[in-house]
Amino acid sequence: MDDQVDWLHVYEQMLKIRLFEEQVNELYTSAKMPGLAHLYSGEEAIAVGVCEALQRDDYITSTHRGHGHCLAKGASIDRMYAELLGKAAGYCKGKGGSMHIADQDTGNLGANAIVGGSAGIATGAAMSSKMRKSSQVAVCFFGDGAINQGIVYEVMNMAALWKLPVLYVCENNLYNEYTPNAETTAGSMTARPLALGIPTEEIDGQDVRLVYTTTRRMVERARQGQGPSFLLCNTYRYYGHHVGDIQRSYYRSKAEEEYWKTERDPLNLLARWLIEQHLADTTVFEAIERRIRSL
Repeated sequence: MDDQVDWLHVYEQMLKIRLFEEQVNELYTSAKMPGLAHLYSGEEAIAVGVCEALQRDDYITSTHRGHGHCLAKGASIDRMYAELLGKAAGYCKGKGGSMHIADQDTGNLGANAIVGGSAGIATGAAMSSKMRKSSQVAVCFFGDGAINQGIVYEVMNMAALWKLPVLYVCENNLYNEYTPNAETTAGSMTARPLALGIPTEEIDGQDVRLVYTTTRRMVERARQGQGPSFLLCNTYRYYGHHVGDIQRSYYRSKAEEEYWKTERDPLNLLARWLIEQHLADTTVFEAIERRIRSL
């Protein structure tokens, strides 16, 4: 299956998200952007790995940390920035802001500031697809904190009963805002969907190749009418909970942050593999970065 994928394109998509988020952080710190933003830096392999396994008319729903999902599903950088800056050219005419970007032309039914709030939307889209006898699949992105929200259980139960074509993707970045999830979540996250009979896998969310191949398998299962799946992706956010969260030492260490950035960075992991496979070298990566920065 790997032979069918343009991994340089995948790398470019991930780098596009990384550079976009760096620019968003700069806009915030220079007081040029109203409101807050929740940056996706460090988690790029999940959004890109999942969305590369989808068709353009498949659906996604996103979260308050949703820039990566939007870009991976095909959103325009210009319209994304316009939305963040409150401009009429934005996806929601500047009224939605960072946490409410939607683009139905690319199947993005919208980001949602309510934790777990998009689970009902994604499951409803999957139900619509089944009723229309469409081949469309819905993907619901949510964080580890949302696993404790009642609506997530309710819709997973419904999806399992009615064999709806939906994939629940839990991005476990280890913290619910400023609290380690071990202090807020009892037991195993994967035991919950498994109790409903939903096929479930826990994977390394920093490995975009693994995210893609696992998602591809689950999406094909959904298209064949076999019902929902649950994918737990372990990952890490490089910035704080939001752009204003800069003093983080009271809930996580600098050593921990440095480890994830140097040893587990999804871009570096893919770049290393591309070099090992003789598919790219530093000049290729530099050219990709120049191309993105020129957009």
